[in-house]
Amino acid sequence: MPTMKVFTAEQMRAFDRAATEEYGIPSIVLMENAALRVVEFLEMKFAPLRDKRIVVLCGKGNNGGDGLAIARHLLNADCRKVTVVQAASPDGIKGDALTNHQIATHWRNIEDAKWKAGKPFSHSLLQFDVIHINNVQEPNSFLTAGVDITIDALLGTGLQGQVQGKKLQCALSLTSYGIAVAVDIPSGLHSDTGESLHEFAVDAYYTVTFAAPKRGMFLRNGLERCGEIWVGGIGTAPSQMEETQTGCECITRERASNLLPHRSLDAHKGDAGRVVVCGGSFGMSGAPALAARAALRVGAGLCAACLPEKIIPMFASALSEATSHPLPCDDEGRLLKTAADAMLDKWKGANVVALGPGLSRSDGALDFARRVSTECPLPIVVDADALYSLRAIEAEVKAREAPTILTPHPGEMGELMQMKADEVNNDRLGVALACAQKFNALVVLKGARSVVALPDGRTFINLTGNAGMATGGSGDVLTGAIAGLLAQLKDAEAATLLGVYLHGLAGDLAFEEKGNGLIAGDIAEALPRALLKLQEPPQPSPNARLRKLE
Repeated sequence: MPTMKVFTAEQMRAFDRAATEEYGIPSIVLMENAALRVVEFLEMKFAPLRDKRIVVLCGKGNNGGDGLAIARHLLNADCRKVTVVQAASPDGIKGDALTNHQIATHWRNIEDAKWKAGKPFSHSLLQFDVIHINNVQEPNSFLTAGVDITIDALLGTGLQGQVQGKKLQCALSLTSYGIAVAVDIPSGLHSDTGESLHEFAVDAYYTVTFAAPKRGMFLRNGLERCGEIWVGGIGTAPSQMEETQTGCECITRERASNLLPHRSLDAHKGDAGRVVVCGGSFGMSGAPALAARAALRVGAGLCAACLPEKIIPMFASALSEATSHPLPCDDEGRLLKTAADAMLDKWKGANVVALGPGLSRSDGALDFARRVSTECPLPIVVDADALYSLRAIEAEVKAREAPTILTPHPGEMGELMQMKADEVNNDRLGVALACAQKFNALVVLKGARSVVALPDGRTFINLTGNAGMATGGSGDVLTGAIAGLLAQLKDAEAATLLGVYLHGLAGDLAFEEKGNGLIAGDIAEALPRALLKLQEPPQPSPNARLRKLE
């Protein structure tokens, strides 16, 4: 199955070392290929480059070496206005970066000699300057002619602490000119955590990263700073990527499309899966209705809602395609613990139970949720208020034989793990994985770039979704979508990964029409279009060595 692995900085360094030591690819070749991918990207996005004014900002490390090689290849691509700005003294540059610095210096000297000798290679047409920050009185003075594109090759994935040095800080301030294209990762961004390590951390329009994306691109400030992400191949062997275990992958379009359920021509509604939704209370009858609608919209053949008897009329008026079954409740329309007795017949013959949408946190409702969680023999998807019942039955949940899927947002995750929501967001991958192992469950930590964690230690980052989905009921739609897919696929991992991707894709389709005015019902109604879109053949990239992350 196609995968897109996600690397930490240390894993990427080990990957590069293996390419050199085990596969015999010189590191200077990897640098050369990285530079070529950036130039190919620029040609693809901004052609013709001939008269574009491009500034390449270079640090002293390998990222700066990439930048120097990029400048050279831009000249080879007939770009006539290239300025290299180095934020490091020449004596501080080493290794492959020094090799490219020497090439750039020789190139500039030859050009100067030809110009002074009156050779046809006209300096008035070709502008190739190599400038050091410490030689510029006014750092911005050479930019008065305007800049079309700024290439950020200052700091790579090795940055750990705060950005040090006035030269680097000065160079970082120059990335606000023109369209910023980051090389590998935006400078000033921690490649593992996504934390901005300087006030001038680069806001890139595009990031061209190499071999595979880095974790920090999907966390914290990385969500905003990376812009559109493209992954460029640098010539490593395909088997090397297959052999590399990072513990983290992206849920890509390719992976999701390979998980789609198949329905035979002679299928009937029972073959398409049966879902039971449990939840609801006064004022929250819409939550189970959204979950049930989503389960049906992703293709489940049947959906039954088990709800407080007092809200059945409201549910039935909201969704006529699902059946409903009354359960005993208190005067506030909240389920009682004894309502679990009535569930034994209701989940018989079903494939999955979705527990929690609109449930409430009354003592009776939480006791009901605990009983269902421990007594139900089916796979369950637990969401919303039902999540608040689980801490008291951690051992029982962990011992369940059927799959358990938890779908908390950061606040609910904080309840499960006894921590604050801010602490959850500071380590989304780590906290999601700890929760998955604590409850022996598949865990979906919702939010921007939702995370899926499995008890076996694997984590996944979703690539679909948008800020417009921050609306009430969106999580109920996700719960129903996962449940509806699980009823069809009978595979908890596949249903969870596909459900998360499909939910975000439906949100993206709805956003195209409604923008930030979209509501949860729009996401549910867009699920069939998202399914159809996933069945379409992917659009090939204009360059086989570059792949847009989607």
